[in-house]
Amino acid sequence: MKQLGPVIENILRRHNLWRGYQQYLVVEKWPQIVGSDLSEVTRADYVANGLLRVIVKDSVWAYHLSMMKPRLIEKLNHYAGSGVVKDIFFQIGDLEKQEKQQS
Repeated sequence: MKQLGPVIENILRRHNLWRGYQQYLVVEKWPQIVGSDLSEVTRADYVANGLLRVIVKDSVWAYHLSMMKPRLIEKLNHYAGSGVVKDIFFQIGDLEKQEKQQS
């Protein structure tokens, strides 16, 4: 019996959706990838063109995370299985996810 994971990966690759799925994983699994300490003061927002935007609690955390950037990029790409993240942009902001309001 075939494993389901490789079958899904193959389908996503055939339809040019694999890269988008990897980007989705980096954002959605941010807390598991970076750990509970960092996920309490940060939130991954999106990945576009290799740039990951991370919302941070304050400027102190933004500074500390900028010093950790190479390690974070390595960890994220290891999790995603490829070089999805080339750089990280830290922005101070609200850590709560903004739910899209329906009109």
